[in-house]
Amino acid sequence: MLLAGICAMVTGGGRGIGRGVALAYAQEGADVAVVSRTSSEVEQVAAEVRALARKGLALTADLTRREDADRAMRQAVEGLGKVDILVNNAGGYRLFTDALVHGVSFGDLTEAEWDRVIASNLKTTFLCCKAVLPHMVERGVGAVINMTSGASRKGGAGMAAYSAAKAGLDRLTESLAAEYEQHGIAVNSLEPGWVRTLPNEDYEPEVSKRMRLPEDIGPSALFLALQTPGTMTGQTLSAPEFDRDRGIERPSAFERLFG
Repeated sequence: MLLAGICAMVTGGGRGIGRGVALAYAQEGADVAVVSRTSSEVEQVAAEVRALARKGLALTADLTRREDADRAMRQAVEGLGKVDILVNNAGGYRLFTDALVHGVSFGDLTEAEWDRVIASNLKTTFLCCKAVLPHMVERGVGAVINMTSGASRKGGAGMAAYSAAKAGLDRLTESLAAEYEQHGIAVNSLEPGWVRTLPNEDYEPEVSKRMRLPEDIGPSALFLALQTPGTMTGQTLSAPEFDRDRGIERPSAFERLFG
């Protein structure tokens, strides 16, 4: 197993991509702490990790709060013994808008919506890195994976807050990679592509046919978990491109779910 003896902390781990990454790591031998604001969801995922004969720890936290991020880190170390891998997956867009929509025009974007989107995507990563990196520095090893988006490279109509947050996250990734390389810690971003998660389930079938399933992100997330500053750091990996380069082909999410 590629991650035998490794311990990971996955934020936003209660469903969707976070759940898929947590289970992919557990299947490769890792013990996993999953963190989310919803206790029932992380309890379920932790149980699935334990069903794979690994330690599964369910942690409930609002990671936009420094005290919650610090507490989650302490509980992960207490429960697992260490944290080798941090996956900053908490975030999103639609669920943090007032009307629960996929896009909000800049003219209609409220300050509260802006603050929620920036906090959920960028501040959570900042706070979790602040909590976990000193532990990794002390041990002289670690991998940090920040979940980004294609919106970080090119903004679109209705995406001002989300694009700004993800672009900021990519620059944060690069800065941390440069600063922590000397400590044996690799910091990279992972762009999952278009994935059928809870916020995307209301798209029409033709759009859904271009989506992937959350578990499809597992191979690329596993690859980044194995990186060191000597192999890859400060980079963004596209999960769809990773699969294409390795000849991995799958039916769309729609085809697998609805035949």
